Amino acid sequence: MNSARNKKPYKKFALALSLFLLVVWGILGTGASLAWFVDVSDEVTNIFHTAEFDLVVRHRVEPGKWVEVDANTPVFNNEALYEPGYVQIVYLEVENAGDVAFDFHTAVSVIGSSVATNKFGQQFWLHEYLRFGIALAGSEAEMDEAVSTRGKAVSLSTMKLQNYSTEVASLEAGEKAYLAIIVRMPEEVGNEANHIEGAPQVELGIIVKADQQK
Repeated sequence: MNSARNKKPYKKFALALSLFLLVVWGILGTGASLAWFVDVSDEVTNIFHTAEFDLVVRHRVEPGKWVEVDANTPVFNNEALYEPGYVQIVYLEVENAGDVAFDFHTAVSVIGSSVATNKFGQQFWLHEYLRFGIALAGSEAEMDEAVSTRGKAVSLSTMKLQNYSTEVASLEAGEKAYLAIIVRMPEEVGNEANHIEGAPQVELGIIVKADQQK
């Protein structure tokens, strides 16, 4: 009899623990659902994979004037109204400020995007219709020349977003590289990305990854 009575507190504790875990599970499940449906990040705009390398990235605000970029520095105009034929170019300076040579490549990332409805009544994501490209140069003047006309910029920008540049650059200690990053909506995009409600928006960032030279 004493043995049976002694088990009751443990049953109550087990029941209370089960209820507690059920509440925690419900909270976590709700949080996961919210994260799934809300595709926006307010914390990180740019991602730099640098390992042990001393890599510095700067953004050009006007010819000859550069401002260092950190994880939260916007470099794209995220208020841009993309339509067929629209082209946006940003300019970066990448410096090896350390003593060890490295290779690096660059990408454009989608850090926030909203869904819209097109002329056919179908939902679409704006970033799926955008393309990007990179003009790599050894000087600011050479970079400017590479995208001096709209035709040149368009011909360079054929990759889908979030794909790394196919061109890998090498930087010795103290060297700099210059990049013109083009993001555009191709002219041939039609009503599949033409919204009738819920104006589509996209927030873009950059990814720069430095690796040990092979």
